Amino acid sequence: MPATYERPSYATLAARISADLATMPAVLRGPLASAWAMACHGQHGFLEWIDRQCSPLTCDEERLYDWASLYRVGRLPASPAAGTALATGAAGAQILANTALRGPNARDYTVQSAVTLGSGPTPIAVRCTDAGTGGNLGAGASLMMIDPTPGVASTLAIAAPGLTGGAEEESTEDWRARVTDEWQVAVTRGARSGKPEDYRFWARSAHPSITTALVQPHVLGIGTVLVRPICNTLPNRLPTQAVLDAVADYLYNTAPATADWRVAAPIPHYVDITVLLAPAADSSAVRADITAALTAAIATETTENAELLRSEIDAAIGTITSQYTLAAPAGNTLAAPGEVLVLGTLKWQP
Repeated sequence: MPATYERPSYATLAARISADLATMPAVLRGPLASAWAMACHGQHGFLEWIDRQCSPLTCDEERLYDWASLYRVGRLPASPAAGTALATGAAGAQILANTALRGPNARDYTVQSAVTLGSGPTPIAVRCTDAGTGGNLGAGASLMMIDPTPGVASTLAIAAPGLTGGAEEESTEDWRARVTDEWQVAVTRGARSGKPEDYRFWARSAHPSITTALVQPHVLGIGTVLVRPICNTLPNRLPTQAVLDAVADYLYNTAPATADWRVAAPIPHYVDITVLLAPAADSSAVRADITAALTAAIATETTENAELLRSEIDAAIGTITSQYTLAAPAGNTLAAPGEVLVLGTLKWQP
């Protein structure tokens, strides 16, 4: 195998050049060797930088935009939270579009379209003015009108399932993974045409919250495709309605025109685990670390027929402490088609 390139350090270059100038007077040899070494070291650094830019696997973020443009894999922007709030007040009163609201998180929201109040709580569509996870709010939280509207109560309650869909801009490394995935597929299998892995890629390209997706061909009939997005960063790894809508919109514009596809949430398969900790190891910090380790281990199970081995649970707990006994589950946990494994009840005592 060819030798791996190693960039010489400034000290190494200075020593080499000083040796080459050994016949010169010392008063000149030192300054000349130092200046020459600095110039050469900069050239080596530039060559090393050029080498990194030659592949999307190693290039800088700025150059990743260039690689991504070749394969039409745009970086997913941050998305705003949206959902429904319930307004009350005098029947017939109006709430106009773009009415400003403020949430308990100090974020601003706007009404998406004008609504006339009925006799009971009236649903209105609202959206956060800022993109990102900070705009997500649970059902039951309140939004306050910044400027009062005649006949309308100043407090609006958020309806189930809450204001969802807010996500941060896709990370550089997640974006890099999609670019390289598209590159590999393009050079080995050609253009994406509707294979199961294509639907997984399209789902990941629809919303930054999506980690991957379960793809079930023919499950709803011959020629059908059921896509179930998995979101490891969301509760129970399940997509919100906003995420499902984003996938549907993306597939509508990307999948083959004759494709018969559907989008649905995976079915959660809860994995209940019982861990018996020795008294010396039983602390709130150890319990929190074990919970995080088990959550991370289960999050790696992303296939259509995922199987969580009992040994994998043991290995995850073992990274935190060896002073424990795994009482449950007794064996491996297998997900049925369409199911996603989720950490269920975690018990610490029998």
